[in-house]
Amino acid sequence: MIKILIIFLVLVGGLFLGPLLQGQQGSAVFEFANYRISMSFNSFMIFELIGLLFLYLIYCFFSKIFSSKTALGNWLSLHSPKKSIKRIEQAQTLLLEGDYKQAAKLFVKSAKGAKNITLSYLLAAQAQINNNELIEANQSLEQAAKSCQSKDLFTFQLVQIRLQIKNHEYTAARMTLNQLLNEKPRNGEVLRLADQLYYEMGDYQAIIDLLPAMYKAKAYSELRLDQLKQTAYIGRIKQLSASDDPQTLVKWWHSQPRAILNNITYQKAVADSFNQLGQTNEAEKLLKSINKLEPKERT
Repeated sequence: MIKILIIFLVLVGGLFLGPLLQGQQGSAVFEFANYRISMSFNSFMIFELIGLLFLYLIYCFFSKIFSSKTALGNWLSLHSPKKSIKRIEQAQTLLLEGDYKQAAKLFVKSAKGAKNITLSYLLAAQAQINNNELIEANQSLEQAAKSCQSKDLFTFQLVQIRLQIKNHEYTAARMTLNQLLNEKPRNGEVLRLADQLYYEMGDYQAIIDLLPAMYKAKAYSELRLDQLKQTAYIGRIKQLSASDDPQTLVKWWHSQPRAILNNITYQKAVADSFNQLGQTNEAEKLLKSINKLEPKERT
């Protein structure tokens, strides 16, 4: 507003000084109804400047009221930061209480006066995802994208991936996850989302390849990771046993690390699959190994 006023004053100053420098003041005539008002051009400019100054003072007065932190200012303001903070606090409480629907509404309302609009919409989207309001979550993400800065991009991508997984948009989610796994290979949430995605896709080999990073990053507890590992390996063995080529499972099994080859649970699963595929020689080798290892485990 100040910049506009300065520019206008410069223009008016030029019009005001121009006639003076030429020795010609000029005149301004106003006619309305039966009235006629005539004045010099300089007088007209002076009155106009006074009027503009008066309007500017009114603007400053109301701006101060609307932006003030008083009760009146907060009541008048539609986008009060104080109101936004209060709404965010209320929404966070509702989020913890499990009232995702109401929490999302407050997060959306808080965005109007929030310092970080993107964050408010992302919180709303996450609450809507938790409540399976996927259409509304997508709308909140679209709003967040409009104001998303580089510092909020990672958070935006995480929420976006969660929504894509919920919507079974696995290809799109995997593309973003592959990028994040390259950029942040030890981030726990990225690894957990990748594990969730691969499990829903039935890509057990991808989970197996991801396990070393998950152990290093401690994405889950040791016990949970061991359970995931067993689920992934058993799932992969079953997948390969359904292959048209019996040698696929044989080659895969022999390429596994020693710790896997010596695991009795996996040995039994592979031996059963070998028998089903007619690979009796391979099955007998495994059964002999199992017979040797079982007494050791008992002791």
